[in-house]
Amino acid sequence: MRINQPGSQVDFLVDFTLGVSYNIDHHKKLIQKMSWDDLEIAAGAAAEKLKKLPPLVLKVMGANDVTVTVVDEGSEILLGRECHKWKIAMGPMIIETSNDPSITPPVPAIPYQRFLRLHTAIGQLQADAASTLKVGEELAKVQGIAMKYRILLPIAGQTTTTTTHIEEGPIPPSAFELPADYQVEDTGKQLRENLGVYVSRPASVIQVQPCSGI
Repeated sequence: MRINQPGSQVDFLVDFTLGVSYNIDHHKKLIQKMSWDDLEIAAGAAAEKLKKLPPLVLKVMGANDVTVTVVDEGSEILLGRECHKWKIAMGPMIIETSNDPSITPPVPAIPYQRFLRLHTAIGQLQADAASTLKVGEELAKVQGIAMKYRILLPIAGQTTTTTTHIEEGPIPPSAFELPADYQVEDTGKQLRENLGVYVSRPASVIQVQPCSGI
């Protein structure tokens, strides 16, 4: 899956085969790589560190509020399609999504569900990552493609995405290629190491496998 953002010149690429997400910054010619394995390991380490903090600090951070609420808000019509509306909240974090259950993502089902569970934690503060996984678990249960999506985060602010056009058909593999001349930064590894978690792995070559795409 690839999301191109001409305004910010920062694209988002997901490889469901490898379980890796990439931010592609065209201004800086920089690729930031986030392995889902690294994210889950870092989230677990962050949760353990939170347990050692004083209760007052946890309260200020909102880390004690781990209750996730899910509200079925009925349906709405978007682009002539009947979409199911959901509101998922945990403390100050709120996600509102309107999904068309008739559209199935053209990617492997299990990796896609894992991506939905993890993607709200990608790029969040280390202390928030473990908690946002709880929101992702509920989001992964929502069927279909989001036609309208709004996320409100306590520090980052809010982002709303609305679908204005849908076109179905083949996508050339070149659409999912990483720029060969950009610097690659392993942000997943950096996140783990900042939390004091080190994993020994054999050296690997960064490669994006083309899929049918979204």
